[in-house]
Amino acid sequence: MVAPRIGGPQVLELRDVDDPEPGSDDVIIDVARAGVNFADLLSISGRYAAAPPPPFIPGLEVSGTEAESGRAVMALVRSGGFAEKVAADKRFVFDAGGLDLSLAGGWPLVTTTAYCGLAEMARLRSGETVLVTAAAGGLGSTCVQVAKALGAGRVVGMASTAEKREFALRQGADDALGYEDPIPPVDVVLDGVGGTVFEQVLSAVRPLGRIVLFGASSGQMPQIPSFDALRRRNVGILPFSLGMLRSSDPDRLAELAAAAAGLLRSGRVAPRGRTFALVEAAQALAMLSSRQTMGKLLLAP
Repeated sequence: MVAPRIGGPQVLELRDVDDPEPGSDDVIIDVARAGVNFADLLSISGRYAAAPPPPFIPGLEVSGTEAESGRAVMALVRSGGFAEKVAADKRFVFDAGGLDLSLAGGWPLVTTTAYCGLAEMARLRSGETVLVTAAAGGLGSTCVQVAKALGAGRVVGMASTAEKREFALRQGADDALGYEDPIPPVDVVLDGVGGTVFEQVLSAVRPLGRIVLFGASSGQMPQIPSFDALRRRNVGILPFSLGMLRSSDPDRLAELAAAAAGLLRSGRVAPRGRTFALVEAAQALAMLSSRQTMGKLLLAP
């Protein structure tokens, strides 16, 4: 699926293209599944700094088999996942032996993002309380699982409907709140919504607490308080971008992604997913944009 120009999901076109040419440090993967992420929406709309210029093939994570060895793998890719084959940097290709490849294509990006946010940015301590916004989404539900795997004492999910809150509870959340509900005191917040939701959760953070900002799916960037306001609260605000970390320090990201892959292989983290045919990529992205979905979305070439 090619994005020939900047626009919405409707610009995607199914095309026959040449097989990718691997660089000296790349492997070719025969794709079993490609994960669909909010970053793909940003990429095709020209709002994701790490995306290539059009025309390009979206898709930042895949599962499949190495073309040369037949080994089951999952991988983070810079782009190109929405295809039958993709070239992947060896540093970001991880063993997927024993994992369900029909689900694993939706795991590497969100699990690595959640791991970086919790283990590195927030430096989560055992027993701390974690609040996750959009806790029924692909990233949010994964954050719930990763927080539990890393020793959080209590995980609270926020979601807009009763159905989504029930989904968050099934992913391991200890409690689930609506956005209109009072928020208990928390130590760590993982927020990808922004706007007024960021303002709500900020008020609940204990002194010495941390808020990790993954993005602004609401379309409204978080309005970060002044230095003096944060100092009076003793609260840290920590923006994170996986794409920018990959650009600035790929070896460090590869190290962290390997640790995240270990959580997947251990079975302690296993995000739920729904699969579409590759030709339905635009439909899947439109559903993601409208926030109608729960868990990860995947494409099957």
